[in-house]
Amino acid sequence: MKTKIYEDSKNYTCQVIKLPAKVNVPGLDNLVEVNVQGNSCLIGKDSDEKDMHLFFPAESQISHEFLSSNNLYRHSELNEDKTKTGFFDDNRRVKAVKFKGIISSGFVIPIDSLKFTNTVIPGIGWDLYDIGMEFNEIEGIEICRKYHKPASKKEGMSNPRVKVLDGIVDAVMVPEHPDTSQLLKNIHKLGLNDYIAVTYKLHGTSARYFNTLTKRKLSTIEKIAKFFGVKVQVEEHNYVSASRRAIKSISFETLPGKNHYYSSEDIYSAVGKEYLEGKLKQGEAMYCEIIGKTYSGSAIQGGYSYGFDKPQVYVYRISNINSQGVEVDLSYLQMKERAIQMGLQYCPELFYGTVSDFIMQSTKDNEDLGRFIQAKFEGLMEKPSILDSSVVEEGFCVRKDTCNKPEIYKIKSKLFLLHEGRALDKELVDMEEEEAITS
Repeated sequence: MKTKIYEDSKNYTCQVIKLPAKVNVPGLDNLVEVNVQGNSCLIGKDSDEKDMHLFFPAESQISHEFLSSNNLYRHSELNEDKTKTGFFDDNRRVKAVKFKGIISSGFVIPIDSLKFTNTVIPGIGWDLYDIGMEFNEIEGIEICRKYHKPASKKEGMSNPRVKVLDGIVDAVMVPEHPDTSQLLKNIHKLGLNDYIAVTYKLHGTSARYFNTLTKRKLSTIEKIAKFFGVKVQVEEHNYVSASRRAIKSISFETLPGKNHYYSSEDIYSAVGKEYLEGKLKQGEAMYCEIIGKTYSGSAIQGGYSYGFDKPQVYVYRISNINSQGVEVDLSYLQMKERAIQMGLQYCPELFYGTVSDFIMQSTKDNEDLGRFIQAKFEGLMEKPSILDSSVVEEGFCVRKDTCNKPEIYKIKSKLFLLHEGRALDKELVDMEEEEAITS
């Protein structure tokens, strides 16, 4: 059976799971709570724990075919059986919702909801599916993907991922920061003796800065000399500023034809010029979160200015990229020291040490480890932000240093997921998402 995971939806897959233990919820007669990788989900009380189930995380978007064939739409005319109604809105989004004191941040349904894909073999049943399998697509049939707003406020803009900067800088010299995977899905990758850094996750917009090789604009004489075989310098080091997905400027000069969410303000280049000009070494790259407000006074993320009246930079990765495009990260401790050398802040640290010291409990296997780590974070994530007591903490990142590049995982607060879902309901702008569309 052929399955596929979309590049931009690695954290928004459908996963085959064994149904966790059911917990009764006071005030609910027909529903119970199950906990899937730290996500509370409400399911029918009579759900069979022997059956395999599917889990969809909050802010994934389930396909029309899936919802329609299972009669899950709120508007019955969209369902195969027009006499039945479900609870999904027309946008097909899995939302974090609070019900009877439970913040549900995922959707669980029996695996036979995939019958419409015709991937059940007579006599074999669901044996082609294994616990832990993840996918966005089965046999060419979409099941789910990451939810995006239907349309940007600036339509008709070019896709920044089609090209980086043809003829100016090679994409390999300005790599994107990889998507951060979910922590509780990857507990098996952590050992009790592994050293980890646990840092606070900040709600702003991601940025990348490079002192890297770019193509020189050759003079006419140089072009002629090059044509006749004379060795001409064709590359030089320049500063390159970028959002999470799009290149914004060379030497802090905004590139022509670029669009920005704040049309009169290229915040990424302006921040780079203020905080980094003359500081990055040749071949050095820095990845950071910009929080607070823009220079014109708008909140970078609605409700999350953290009390700052201008952009603030918090570093989370520093690396070195050689002339072949091979990137090697500084270790966490080296990254902190280098950030301090440059006069920059790094993401606030909660803990650095071994996994065993972090949980401060004995455990014999990864299943116990996952439970202990989840319990540790649950006590931390429902508190106000350490930077601004008026907002809830977004969550945490757990970093394990490995050869060349670190492994970084995230865990988000359920209260923040609720905030994020309500912001989407109100169509509040997420600058980082908007930049990915409009740049």
